[in-house]
Amino acid sequence: MSKALYGMLKSALLFYKKLVKDLKSVGFKINPYDPCVANKMSYGRQMTVVWYVDDLKVSHVDPVRVTKFCSWIQSIYGPCKVNRGRVHEYLGMDLDYRTPGVVRVSMI
Repeated sequence: MSKALYGMLKSALLFYKKLVKDLKSVGFKINPYDPCVANKMSYGRQMTVVWYVDDLKVSHVDPVRVTKFCSWIQSIYGPCKVNRGRVHEYLGMDLDYRTPGVVRVSMI
């Protein structure tokens, strides 16, 4: 049953609405130009969450803030996969942050 619901268009819309509501409840503002990007200031620095359906990517200069965000999101949505470091695979792309001020994007 959950697999059938997972692929339904309405399921994605309901998830989006819930996620936006939850993010706003803790101070995030949805980007007016891209409705799948949310930002907030956390301890004087910007935290950004981007997502595609239910795949989220969060960034903040302080890894403690990211850990707290992940704990919060898991308390609502259940266990999730967490990747840390300078190279990430996200939505079929490799995102390489090893060069300061530069992100290299490649697709396999």
